[in-house]
Amino acid sequence: MHELPLVFLTVLAQGAVGIFICLGLVELLAKPGEKAMTRAFIASLVLLGVASVASVTHLGQPFRMFNVMFGLEHQSALSLEIVALSLFGGTAAAYTGMRLFNLMPGLRKLVLPVAMLSGLVFILAFTNVYTLKTVPTWNSGWTFFQFLMTAAVIGPVGAAALLRWQSAAAGRVQMTADKALATAGLMALIVSVTGYTGYLFWLGQLTVHANPLAVMDYHPVMAMVRIALLMTGLISSAVSSMRGNHKATGVGAICFLMVVAAELMGRIFFYDIFISASAGM
Repeated sequence: MHELPLVFLTVLAQGAVGIFICLGLVELLAKPGEKAMTRAFIASLVLLGVASVASVTHLGQPFRMFNVMFGLEHQSALSLEIVALSLFGGTAAAYTGMRLFNLMPGLRKLVLPVAMLSGLVFILAFTNVYTLKTVPTWNSGWTFFQFLMTAAVIGPVGAAALLRWQSAAAGRVQMTADKALATAGLMALIVSVTGYTGYLFWLGQLTVHANPLAVMDYHPVMAMVRIALLMTGLISSAVSSMRGNHKATGVGAICFLMVVAAELMGRIFFYDIFISASAGM
């Protein structure tokens, strides 16, 4: 699988967006402890940084990444993705820095929703890169759905794990936030699994030279393992929350890793089924 750097880039970056948005909603609605939330926001930026490093490693000559900016003149999808990444990373970092150094509280309240919105724009820019007419297996709304749902399933479980890690500093409101994030995770799970079923059905109906579902021998097993990991991770996180284990950091971390692993498998499948419209002709 030679596209592993892109697998990690897309999954981790979209996961970072999901975590940041979930933390932002907790901040706007619940107002947990200041230090706990600041550390959690920093952790989401670290995840985005790891994703950015992965994006550089897939380039043959990393220093040529700056040449991508010249594509803005022609509205290149890749160039717009880089701009969207910079916008989200910049606004998210600015907001986190303002929290860390307690700068301009009034302006900070405006920067947060801007950063959250720019995260959604970033996911949309990601989608634009892969929605290609020359690749029938990618050229549909299912690509946006998958990218969005990666953020939707990783976000709640990741944010919950971070707040559990900071439970002592977050205060009593962390318990309420933990339950709310668990509920959001379950809702995202239902939408994700239902949509994934529809996506596989759609793939099976495509008129291409090869069956996308049979490109690799390991795909059926990987699909089942992916669903099992996704369901186990999100349901276990929810059960732990409903039982009042709001400080179970280890459980939160394991559930987060399971969901991330599930999304990495789903993204490997996405890259594996690359089938050009001209292939086989």
